[in-house]
Order: sequence, then structure tokens, then C-alpha cells
Amino acid sequence: MGESIKNYDTYIEGMGKSFQDKLFFMDKIDDITELVDFGCADGTLIEHMSKGLPGVSLIGYDISQEMIKLAKGKDKTSGLFTSDFNEALSIVNANKSLLNLSSVIHEVYSYSMPYAISEFWNSVFNPGFQYIAIRDFCVSSSVNRKADVNDWVKVIQKADANQVLDYESIWGSITENRNLVHFLMKYRYVSNWEREVRENYFPITMEKLLSKVPTDKYEIIYFEDYVLPFTANKIDEDFGIQLHDSTHVKLLLKRKSGVMKYLS
Repeated sequence: MGESIKNYDTYIEGMGKSFQDKLFFMDKIDDITELVDFGCADGTLIEHMSKGLPGVSLIGYDISQEMIKLAKGKDKTSGLFTSDFNEALSIVNANKSLLNLSSVIHEVYSYSMPYAISEFWNSVFNPGFQYIAIRDFCVSSSVNRKADVNDWVKVIQKADANQVLDYESIWGSITENRNLVHFLMKYRYVSNWEREVRENYFPITMEKLLSKVPTDKYEIIYFEDYVLPFTANKIDEDFGIQLHDSTHVKLLLKRKSGVMKYLS
């Protein structure tokens, strides 16, 4: 599973930031009775969801038993937390359910073998959730070009030199725009740098992600590609660089009427 998380407090704090952005779907759905948060970590996002979804059963799933232990220890939602996805599915009514994937896809691709990635997508689309919400790092294939020379010079001059060396030894030169943008998404994570520097934030392109949507089963009812304002402002403040590539995506899928229901 790659490098371990050395500082859980810092990791969880980072995961909990921008929670309003992560809950973009809440005013765009109706009539759900269950919500499964796939990759729930310590349950912070579920805690925020509970305030806006009264009466909805909240189920947190995470492969990390350590995270599930933390979630159960701090739970303020009466939610169910499990490291067994089948257990989560066993109590879901597909007709009125939402699967939430917040900052999950890039981690699945970073730490999983190809067969596990295939199983992940089966777990997303085969159960027949009414809604699927996705919010994650993602760039368009147009990111693959030479970086603006003025931008990468600014990084060389102002970034921690050892961080740049570490990063380039794994991902390649920041003279490539994708590598430069990727570095700018990572440099702030000093406490867990050994893990974060190796994690691929952009494992699939926007185009590849959209191609995964089974359009015979689901329609896209909301789409946004963007840069987090906080991130853009911080990069501008630290380096004087204005990002021109979207680094995140938000997708809300809704199951088409008449599609076979997979869960009872």
C-alpha cells in the first residue's frame, strides 16, 4: 500500500479541509435513505454530512482498520463504520442511495494492482447506486506540454531544493507542465512528505475518467473542473504562479430510470 502515514493528525486535518467543496452534491440530490462514504478515513466528512442529511443512514467504508477505529472512537453521527465493503452494501437500498468518492480514485490507482482497480470500478457501478458523487484530483490531457519557463524558474528559486530533488527523482523534470502542476499540489505536505511525494495525484486524465462512466446506466447531472481557490491563492502567494490548468473535478452521476437494480 505504499508509504505509511507517519502523522495521522496532519493527514486527517488535510483530508478534512475544504469539506464544503467536498459536499458539493448535497443540494443536488433528493429522496435518498442511505449514503456510503467510500474511503471515509476518520469519519470527519460523514460528521459534516450528518448535519445536512437528517434521517439518512450514513455508512463509512475504509480499507484502513486504523482509520475505522478512529472513526468509531469519535463518531458523533450514529453512523456505521466498516472495513468490509460487502457489509456496507448489505444494508443499502440501491433505489435511494448515494456512493460518495471523495479523494479516493487517485489513491486507488496509486496503491492498487490492475485487477484491484478493475474491481474498484465494479464496486462503483455494479451495485446500482441511485447517485454517485466524485470529487478528486484530475487534469485534462492538455496538461502534457512544456511548462512556462518563468513558472519553473520561480519554483527552483523559492521551493525547498531537497523537495524538488526528491520529487524530480520520482516524477521527472518540472520543466514538464504536468510535473510542475503535480509538484505544486504536493509541496505543502511536509509532515507526510515521504508518502505524499510518491503518491500519484493525477493517475488518470479527465478524459479517461469520463470514459469510465457507463452511459447506458448513468447520466452526468453535474460536472465542474476547477482549481481550489485556497490552493491557487497559496501557490500565487508562495511562488507568484497563476495556475492555468484545472486540478480537480466534481461529478455527480444519477442512475437512469428503468435501469436494472442490482441490490434488493
